[in-house]
Amino acid sequence: MEDRKKTLRDLEASKAQSQEVLDKLLGNLGESLISRNESCPGQNISVESDKDNPFILWQEKKRLDNEVAGAEDNIRTIETDLRRLGELEEEISRKEREKNEKAKEIIPVYTELGRLVMTDSGFDRFSSVYEQEMNDITLKIDYQQKKLDELDNTEGNFFIRVTKGVRGMVNRAILSKNEAELEKLYRLVGEQFLEDLENPQPRRISNEEVKLLEEGIICTQALKGRELRNQQITLNGESEKLRKERREIADALDEKGNPARRISELEVFISNTRDGIQKIYRRFGACARTAEWRVHFSPFTETEIIQDEKIGSITESLCDMEKKIEAVKIAIAIDNENAAIAKLRQSIDDKQRVINEAQTEISELNGQIAAAEKRIGELSEKQHGEEQ
Repeated sequence: MEDRKKTLRDLEASKAQSQEVLDKLLGNLGESLISRNESCPGQNISVESDKDNPFILWQEKKRLDNEVAGAEDNIRTIETDLRRLGELEEEISRKEREKNEKAKEIIPVYTELGRLVMTDSGFDRFSSVYEQEMNDITLKIDYQQKKLDELDNTEGNFFIRVTKGVRGMVNRAILSKNEAELEKLYRLVGEQFLEDLENPQPRRISNEEVKLLEEGIICTQALKGRELRNQQITLNGESEKLRKERREIADALDEKGNPARRISELEVFISNTRDGIQKIYRRFGACARTAEWRVHFSPFTETEIIQDEKIGSITESLCDMEKKIEAVKIAIAIDNENAAIAKLRQSIDDKQRVINEAQTEISELNGQIAAAEKRIGELSEKQHGEEQ
């Protein structure tokens, strides 16, 4: 029986391989017939509802093609949006770097422009607003500088020198802080000066001050600052435009779910749909070979004729294999029944042997009983004789 089981496994493996080849040939034939016919023959012929109709299969294939195309378009759209988001991130980062560079570059320009404006009497009308604050800071700086000068001239023992060093550190720290505040004020003045030049309403710069500027006083610094400001404004506008586009694309993607998951789902859908199209090709190929439909697709091309002949040959081979498989299965079933019968007979033999052994034991026991009864009789007679 093991040989038959091995034969069955070999036949079933051969059948699966032949079926795979047959499915491929039927699919190729169906695809060829569909591809070379712009419209499907037989669309006006009615058939029983339980049979394949080439026209219905044709329509189903077209529908699935449209679904695949739509899913592929969706993937391309998502991928295009994701690529654009990446490009936008890079562009925005580049703009931010440029903005930071311009911001660093314009700070010393503002500072120098503010210093020039605050120290040029021609711009007193504008600088008067900041004059008191500048004077206060300047006095603090002069005071700290004076104290440092006094410490530098101080002499004494070790403890005096230590005290001098500590006071010097404190004064220098305060001096640095005041100098930073003065630079900050100059930067604010320079920035506000340019803003007032560019926004005449309301303007704090007099016509005389504008004229002085036009005649060349601090003109170079002002023009440099104006150019950097314009570059900043341009960069801000470009950056905001990029951010807006990024938000719009990101919002559109988020509305439909995670892009990566959507692409994965669409790819699975496309794969399954294409499997469905392959099944339609196979059904179409099988349908077109039948006597009912073959006439509507004739004449076959040379390639289709070769495919048709191979399909016929493999189909016959599969029929033969089916018969052999069925015969082997029947033989295995008979073997299984015979094995069951043999097992049952062995069980009967075992039970009969037990019965025979029991009957032998019973006979021996009956003999022992008869012997015991005989001895009882003899003893009874002897007892009766002694009583007489």
